[in-house]
Amino acid sequence: MASLDDYRFVVLDAVERLRRDAETVKGSDRYDQGRQMAYYEILQRMLDSAETVGMTAEEVGMQGFDPGVLIGVRTNRAA
Repeated sequence: MASLDDYRFVVLDAVERLRRDAETVKGSDRYDQGRQMAYYEILQRMLDSAETVGMTAEEVGMQGFDPGVLIGVRTNRAA
């Protein structure tokens, strides 16, 4: 059975990869806009879930990162 450290690694690794990939989408065509929206939805959902159980943005690797910037909306939730 996996340990809590294993789960923590999986979450932090997933967030790091998603953030890195999201920040590389620079196009403004409909395809890239759709990709940015998908990354926003995923990262925002992860942040919402973390906050629901009392975790901070820092604990899930989103310190100083606002998923809203991916779609041009500033929410200040992970600052």
